[in-house]
Amino acid sequence: MPSNTSPIFKPLRKRTFEEVSAQIREQIAAGGLREGDKLPPERQLAETLGVSRNTVREALRSLEHAGLLELKPGSGGGAYISNGGVNAIKVAFDDMMNLGTLSSQDLMEARITLGREVARMACLRYTDADMAAMEANFEQMCAAAKAGNFKVRVQYSVDFHRLLARAAGNPVLAIMTSVLVDITMNFVRVLGEMPNEFVIDSRQRMLRYLRARDVENTVQEYTDYMQKTLRNYMRDTQLDSTELRPARKN
Repeated sequence: MPSNTSPIFKPLRKRTFEEVSAQIREQIAAGGLREGDKLPPERQLAETLGVSRNTVREALRSLEHAGLLELKPGSGGGAYISNGGVNAIKVAFDDMMNLGTLSSQDLMEARITLGREVARMACLRYTDADMAAMEANFEQMCAAAKAGNFKVRVQYSVDFHRLLARAAGNPVLAIMTSVLVDITMNFVRVLGEMPNEFVIDSRQRMLRYLRARDVENTVQEYTDYMQKTLRNYMRDTQLDSTELRPARKN
Protein backbone atom coordinates (compact mmCIF):
# COMPACT_ATOMS: atom_id res chain seq x y z
CA MET A 1 0.00 0.00 0.00
CA PRO A 2 1.46 3.38 -0.97
CA SER A 3 2.48 5.71 1.84
CA ASN A 4 0.26 8.64 2.83
CA THR A 5 3.26 10.69 3.90
CA SER A 6 5.70 12.63 1.73
CA PRO A 7 9.37 11.58 1.76
CA ILE A 8 11.77 14.18 3.12
CA PHE A 9 14.88 14.60 0.97
CA LYS A 10 17.82 16.79 2.01
CA PRO A 11 20.61 18.42 0.01
CA LEU A 12 23.67 16.19 -0.22
CA ARG A 13 27.21 17.07 0.72
CA LYS A 14 28.69 14.38 -1.52
CA ARG A 15 27.31 14.60 -5.02
CA THR A 16 27.51 10.94 -6.01
CA PHE A 17 24.80 8.61 -7.22
CA GLU A 18 25.56 6.29 -4.27
CA GLU A 19 24.53 9.05 -1.86
CA VAL A 20 21.32 9.63 -3.80
CA SER A 21 20.58 5.89 -3.70
CA ALA A 22 21.35 5.77 0.02
CA GLN A 23 18.92 8.58 0.80
CA ILE A 24 16.11 6.91 -1.15
CA ARG A 25 16.85 3.64 0.65
CA GLU A 26 16.69 5.48 3.99
CA GLN A 27 13.26 6.87 3.10
CA ILE A 28 12.05 3.36 2.28
CA ALA A 29 13.42 2.01 5.56
CA ALA A 30 11.80 4.85 7.52
CA GLY A 31 8.42 4.26 5.89
CA GLY A 32 8.40 7.53 3.99
CA LEU A 33 8.28 5.53 0.78
CA ARG A 34 6.36 2.31 0.29
CA GLU A 35 5.58 -0.06 -2.54
CA GLY A 36 3.58 1.77 -5.21
CA ASP A 37 4.77 5.27 -4.26
CA LYS A 38 6.06 7.46 -7.09
CA LEU A 39 9.27 9.41 -6.64
CA PRO A 40 9.42 13.09 -7.59
CA PRO A 41 10.51 13.80 -11.19
CA GLU A 42 14.23 13.69 -11.96
CA ARG A 43 14.48 17.47 -12.26
CA GLN A 44 12.81 18.02 -8.88
CA LEU A 45 14.97 15.39 -7.18
CA ALA A 46 18.12 16.90 -8.68
CA GLU A 47 17.21 20.39 -7.46
CA THR A 48 16.23 19.18 -3.98
CA LEU A 49 19.36 17.08 -3.54
CA GLY A 50 21.70 19.58 -5.17
CA VAL A 51 22.99 17.15 -7.76
CA SER A 52 22.86 16.83 -11.52
CA ARG A 53 20.05 15.03 -13.34
CA ASN A 54 22.63 12.54 -14.61
CA THR A 55 23.52 11.68 -11.01
CA VAL A 56 19.85 11.17 -10.16
CA ARG A 57 19.36 9.07 -13.29
CA GLU A 58 22.32 6.85 -12.40
CA ALA A 59 20.99 6.41 -8.87
CA LEU A 60 17.55 5.44 -10.13
CA ARG A 61 19.04 2.89 -12.50
CA SER A 62 21.08 1.33 -9.69
CA LEU A 63 17.95 1.04 -7.55
CA GLU A 64 16.07 -0.45 -10.48
CA HIS A 65 18.77 -3.10 -10.86
CA ALA A 66 18.50 -3.79 -7.13
CA GLY A 67 14.77 -4.40 -7.55
CA LEU A 68 13.69 -1.46 -5.39
CA LEU A 69 12.40 0.73 -8.23
CA GLU A 70 10.36 0.18 -11.35
CA LEU A 71 11.00 2.77 -14.06
CA LYS A 72 7.89 3.21 -16.19
CA PRO A 73 8.06 5.08 -19.52
CA GLY A 74 5.47 7.38 -21.04
CA SER A 75 3.43 10.36 -19.90
CA GLY A 76 2.14 8.54 -16.83
CA GLY A 77 5.46 6.93 -16.09
CA GLY A 78 8.21 7.68 -13.62
CA ALA A 79 10.11 5.94 -10.85
CA TYR A 80 7.92 3.79 -8.59
CA ILE A 81 8.86 1.93 -5.43
CA SER A 82 8.80 -1.74 -6.34
CA ASN A 83 8.37 -4.99 -4.44
CA GLY A 84 11.29 -4.84 -2.06
CA GLY A 85 13.82 -6.66 -4.22
CA VAL A 86 11.85 -9.73 -5.28
CA ASN A 87 12.92 -9.16 -8.88
CA ALA A 88 16.54 -8.80 -7.81
CA ILE A 89 16.39 -12.13 -5.96
CA LYS A 90 14.87 -13.78 -9.01
CA VAL A 91 17.58 -12.36 -11.28
CA ALA A 92 20.27 -13.64 -8.91
CA PHE A 93 18.77 -17.13 -8.93
CA ASP A 94 18.39 -17.02 -12.72
CA ASP A 95 22.05 -16.08 -13.06
CA MET A 96 23.12 -18.96 -10.81
CA MET A 97 20.99 -21.38 -12.84
CA ASN A 98 22.53 -20.11 -16.09
CA LEU A 99 26.03 -20.44 -14.65
CA GLY A 100 25.33 -23.99 -13.50
CA THR A 101 25.72 -23.13 -9.82
CA LEU A 102 22.19 -24.39 -9.22
CA SER A 103 20.47 -27.27 -10.96
CA SER A 104 16.81 -27.78 -11.75
CA GLN A 105 16.86 -30.54 -9.13
CA ASP A 106 18.15 -28.07 -6.51
CA LEU A 107 15.31 -25.75 -7.42
CA MET A 108 12.61 -28.41 -7.25
CA GLU A 109 13.89 -29.77 -3.95
CA ALA A 110 13.83 -26.27 -2.44
CA ARG A 111 10.39 -25.62 -3.91
CA ILE A 112 8.88 -28.72 -2.33
CA THR A 113 10.68 -28.31 1.00
CA LEU A 114 9.61 -24.67 1.35
CA GLY A 115 6.11 -25.46 0.09
CA ARG A 116 5.53 -28.08 2.75
CA GLU A 117 6.17 -25.56 5.49
CA VAL A 118 4.08 -22.94 3.72
CA ALA A 119 1.19 -25.40 3.49
CA ARG A 120 1.52 -26.29 7.17
CA MET A 121 1.56 -22.68 8.33
CA ALA A 122 -1.24 -21.64 5.96
CA CYS A 123 -3.43 -24.42 7.34
CA LEU A 124 -2.97 -23.04 10.84
CA ARG A 125 -3.07 -19.32 10.07
CA TYR A 126 -5.33 -18.62 7.11
CA THR A 127 -8.07 -16.01 7.52
CA ASP A 128 -11.56 -15.98 6.04
CA ALA A 129 -10.28 -13.56 3.39
CA ASP A 130 -7.41 -15.92 2.53
CA MET A 131 -9.79 -18.86 2.14
CA ALA A 132 -12.17 -16.79 0.01
CA ALA A 133 -9.29 -15.81 -2.29
CA MET A 134 -8.10 -19.42 -2.65
CA GLU A 135 -11.62 -20.67 -3.35
CA ALA A 136 -12.19 -17.94 -5.94
CA ASN A 137 -8.88 -18.89 -7.56
CA PHE A 138 -10.03 -22.52 -7.73
CA GLU A 139 -13.31 -21.59 -9.38
CA GLN A 140 -11.47 -19.48 -11.96
CA MET A 141 -9.06 -22.32 -12.64
CA CYS A 142 -11.95 -24.74 -13.16
CA ALA A 143 -13.67 -22.31 -15.53
CA ALA A 144 -10.48 -21.95 -17.58
CA ALA A 145 -10.05 -25.72 -17.72
CA LYS A 146 -13.66 -26.19 -18.82
CA ALA A 147 -13.18 -23.58 -21.55
CA GLY A 148 -10.07 -25.40 -22.73
CA ASN A 149 -7.85 -22.40 -22.01
CA PHE A 150 -4.74 -24.24 -20.95
CA LYS A 151 -2.54 -21.17 -20.55
CA VAL A 152 -4.99 -19.38 -18.25
CA ARG A 153 -5.62 -22.56 -16.26
CA VAL A 154 -1.88 -22.90 -15.60
CA GLN A 155 -1.64 -19.26 -14.51
CA TYR A 156 -4.44 -19.66 -11.96
CA SER A 157 -2.82 -22.85 -10.70
CA VAL A 158 0.49 -21.01 -10.24
CA ASP A 159 -1.22 -18.08 -8.53
CA PHE A 160 -2.72 -20.46 -5.97
CA HIS A 161 0.75 -21.10 -4.55
CA ARG A 162 1.23 -17.37 -4.00
CA LEU A 163 -2.16 -17.15 -2.26
CA LEU A 164 -1.25 -20.12 -0.08
CA ALA A 165 2.05 -18.47 0.87
CA ARG A 166 0.26 -15.23 1.71
CA ALA A 167 -2.10 -17.22 3.96
CA ALA A 168 0.94 -18.54 5.85
CA GLY A 169 1.31 -15.04 7.28
CA ASN A 170 5.06 -14.73 6.81
CA PRO A 171 6.22 -12.16 4.23
CA VAL A 172 9.63 -13.80 3.83
CA LEU A 173 8.01 -17.11 2.89
CA ALA A 174 5.65 -15.26 0.55
CA ILE A 175 8.59 -13.58 -1.20
CA MET A 176 10.61 -16.78 -1.52
CA THR A 177 7.59 -18.70 -2.79
CA SER A 178 6.95 -16.06 -5.43
CA VAL A 179 10.60 -16.14 -6.51
CA LEU A 180 10.73 -19.95 -6.72
CA VAL A 181 7.42 -20.09 -8.59
CA ASP A 182 8.65 -17.56 -11.15
CA ILE A 183 11.95 -19.35 -11.65
CA THR A 184 10.23 -22.72 -11.93
CA MET A 185 8.08 -21.37 -14.74
CA ASN A 186 11.24 -20.48 -16.65
CA PHE A 187 12.19 -24.17 -16.68
CA VAL A 188 8.79 -25.70 -17.28
CA ARG A 189 8.55 -27.63 -20.53
CA VAL A 190 4.91 -27.92 -21.46
CA LEU A 191 4.55 -31.02 -23.64
CA GLY A 192 1.29 -30.04 -25.30
CA GLU A 193 -2.05 -29.96 -23.51
CA MET A 194 -1.94 -32.56 -20.78
CA PRO A 195 -4.81 -34.01 -18.73
CA ASN A 196 -5.58 -31.63 -15.88
CA GLU A 197 -8.06 -33.68 -13.91
CA PHE A 198 -5.47 -34.54 -11.27
CA VAL A 199 -4.76 -30.83 -10.69
CA ILE A 200 -8.41 -29.98 -10.12
CA ASP A 201 -9.04 -33.04 -7.95
CA SER A 202 -5.93 -32.35 -5.89
CA ARG A 203 -6.85 -28.72 -5.40
CA GLN A 204 -10.35 -29.74 -4.29
CA ARG A 205 -8.90 -32.08 -1.69
CA MET A 206 -6.40 -29.49 -0.49
CA LEU A 207 -9.09 -26.86 0.00
CA ARG A 208 -11.15 -29.38 1.95
CA TYR A 209 -8.19 -30.18 4.20
CA LEU A 210 -7.44 -26.48 4.65
CA ARG A 211 -11.04 -25.72 5.68
CA ALA A 212 -10.80 -28.49 8.28
CA ARG A 213 -7.34 -27.23 9.35
CA ASP A 214 -6.10 -30.76 8.79
CA VAL A 215 -2.38 -30.05 8.74
CA GLU A 216 -1.13 -33.58 8.06
CA ASN A 217 -3.33 -34.15 5.02
CA THR A 218 -2.80 -30.62 3.72
CA VAL A 219 0.98 -31.08 3.71
CA GLN A 220 0.75 -34.55 2.20
CA GLU A 221 -1.61 -33.39 -0.54
CA TYR A 222 0.72 -30.51 -1.37
CA THR A 223 3.71 -32.88 -1.57
CA ASP A 224 1.92 -35.44 -3.74
CA TYR A 225 0.63 -32.75 -6.07
CA MET A 226 4.00 -31.07 -6.52
CA GLN A 227 5.86 -34.30 -7.17
CA LYS A 228 3.31 -35.45 -9.74
CA THR A 229 3.29 -32.05 -11.42
CA LEU A 230 7.06 -31.87 -11.62
CA ARG A 231 7.28 -35.39 -13.04
CA ASN A 232 4.89 -34.36 -15.80
CA TYR A 233 6.28 -30.94 -16.64
CA MET A 234 9.97 -30.83 -15.81
CA ARG A 235 12.87 -32.33 -17.69
CA ASP A 236 16.28 -33.29 -16.29
CA THR A 237 14.84 -33.82 -12.80
CA GLN A 238 15.39 -36.96 -10.75
CA LEU A 239 12.54 -36.51 -8.28
CA ASP A 240 10.35 -39.49 -7.61
CA SER A 241 7.46 -40.30 -5.30
CA THR A 242 9.61 -41.61 -2.47
CA GLU A 243 12.52 -39.21 -2.16
CA LEU A 244 13.78 -35.89 -3.41
CA ARG A 245 17.30 -37.09 -4.14
CA PRO A 246 19.62 -39.88 -3.03
CA ALA A 247 21.72 -39.38 0.08
CA ARG A 248 25.14 -37.94 -0.64
CA LYS A 249 28.12 -40.20 -0.30
CA ASN A 250 30.90 -39.17 2.06
